[in-house]
Amino acid sequence: MQEEEAYLNKVIQTINDQIANYELEITKQKEEKNLSKFQITDSYYELDQEEMSRHKVDIDESEKVIDLMKKDKTRLERQVNKPYFARIDFDSDSEKQKIYIGLGVVRGNGNSYVFDWRAPISSLYYDYDVGPASYSCEEGNIAGNISLKRQYAIENQKLKYYIDTKETINDEILQEVLSNNTSSKMREIVSTIQKEQNKLIRYDGNKNILVQGVAGSGKTSIALHRAGYLLYKNNEFSNKDIFILSPSNLFSNYISNVLPELGEENVIETPFMTIAKTELDKKVQTRDVFVDDLVTHKSNAKLSASAYKSSFDFVNDLKYFLENIYPKTFRAKDLSFSTPDSKEPLFLFTKDEMEKLFFETYKDLPVYKRISYMAEYLVERFHLRKKEFNPVKERFASFLYNFFPSTDLQKILNLFYSIHNIEENDSNFYSYDDIPALLIIKEYLFGLKVNIPTKYLIIDEVQDFTPAHFYLINKLWDCPKLLLGDINQCIEKNLTPTYLQMLAEYTNSELITLNKTYRSTKEISEFCQRIIGLKGVQNMSRSGEKPDIIKTENQVKAIKTLMFENAYKYKHIAVICKSSSEVNELYKELSKDIDIHKIQDSDSNFDFRFIITTPTTSKGIEFDYVIIPNADDKNYKDLLDRNLLYIASTRALHKLTLLHTNNLSNFVK
Repeated sequence: MQEEEAYLNKVIQTINDQIANYELEITKQKEEKNLSKFQITDSYYELDQEEMSRHKVDIDESEKVIDLMKKDKTRLERQVNKPYFARIDFDSDSEKQKIYIGLGVVRGNGNSYVFDWRAPISSLYYDYDVGPASYSCEEGNIAGNISLKRQYAIENQKLKYYIDTKETINDEILQEVLSNNTSSKMREIVSTIQKEQNKLIRYDGNKNILVQGVAGSGKTSIALHRAGYLLYKNNEFSNKDIFILSPSNLFSNYISNVLPELGEENVIETPFMTIAKTELDKKVQTRDVFVDDLVTHKSNAKLSASAYKSSFDFVNDLKYFLENIYPKTFRAKDLSFSTPDSKEPLFLFTKDEMEKLFFETYKDLPVYKRISYMAEYLVERFHLRKKEFNPVKERFASFLYNFFPSTDLQKILNLFYSIHNIEENDSNFYSYDDIPALLIIKEYLFGLKVNIPTKYLIIDEVQDFTPAHFYLINKLWDCPKLLLGDINQCIEKNLTPTYLQMLAEYTNSELITLNKTYRSTKEISEFCQRIIGLKGVQNMSRSGEKPDIIKTENQVKAIKTLMFENAYKYKHIAVICKSSSEVNELYKELSKDIDIHKIQDSDSNFDFRFIITTPTTSKGIEFDYVIIPNADDKNYKDLLDRNLLYIASTRALHKLTLLHTNNLSNFVK
């Protein structure tokens, strides 16, 4: 113990020395930068162009150096309280090494006291037990033997204890981490990354990856730690080169701390709905409202239409319609162009000429490209100056679009629906399940404005995306992708392993399955899995209370009592209702005596002791204690209800209670 404490103190002192050195260097760089600025200002008329450029280069370089030092200083300040979490003793042919592993590297006096968890040699800790092991690096494959694996519990620069283990991640350390109360922000998990998670985080191929992971398998953590790994490994990657397509603003806020904790800047992140709103010209229905409508106004027609819109057939049918049916509605007329002074037209763009260009010359192109090329063809006849070219081209393009009976996106989609016996949308907003189709139509007719260049794309909650979404995504981002989701957490439709295989082929992805769950206690996990009949899941051995099923005549009173009784023990307690109408009804009563917050899909924060929300909004988030009201056989009776009940139940980490007044739901029985 003394030897380990001495090493810890040496590392802490090294970190503090580096922080102090950074402070001095940053001050020095700022002074040099200010001096260069002063020289430019003071001698502005005396400096020649070369000297001026040299001073500007010096200023730019100083700013870059300052930014890098500030970033590393911040990382060290975060790391100093827990400099490392593990050690391996690795004996290879060339040397014997004691490798301490932490959030980032700690160097001093020519030594590496701590290795970054993303370094090649650190993979030994995650991938191997004690015994033969190897890792790949620039020098090639290094083989050897792990003689010691040690895990540390360090808090506020003090060594609480350490454990020697033969296993990859000792169960005692993992259980201690998992038993903690939740935070309103997701945290880094570098000390408890599992072997199957590490494989995905460090994946070095260029192929897309599709991850099917059960609830609590760490999918989102894998995605964010993979982003951190790519930023560490690839010098050509910056935080602007990785893009996360997230489910909601609430989810975006929830994950916002992970990369900064890893010492990296946050990457670009946007919900798909934000992109849709910028592209479409009318109010867009949110997913929460759409699901809520399905739940409260169920009909076979709605569910059947939703299933069709979520199918591969739908994409193929829509593509056929756009490429073969809609273009035939183009009805050209002769266009003549003249000036106010001329009696005869300067030239005539005939109907036959236009139809030949549209239906023959450019027939294999989407409509927006056909129109663009035809407009260019027109403009070139005028021999305009460069600055006049684009305005006139846009004017001609608007003439050509007028030859369609309609370019209204909803009317075109309704025409497609009429062919396939789907109910048309005549509301003053775009329906949520129509959004991908509307964007496909817009892309074909006008092109899309969205432009987020990226080298790596991450999509979470892929079960909420449809093949139509992925058709668009493949058009917009031609780069490697990491797709993560859980078919068991899809609400409005039932997805199968066959669908997963089809999606893997459609997105050219390698399909990887994660069947071990780490989120909830064993009792809660097993309870949730019985709701949907899920088999073959490995549950953590972390034990806790069995879920409570309470029959009560007064659910409002029961919820208040449960909240008050458990407030001292749990940081985040959530009441998860089936629908927003149920949320509103309960919130009205609960808020009279409790400081409870209603969380909706438009919100970006849930950092409150007591909240009330729906399964759709809470998906991807976790809470210490979950209370599910109205768990009776009238409220939760069909497959759609079952999916909602499953998602609500899987949000609970430590405690779960279901309340009912009438007969208990058969899914719970």
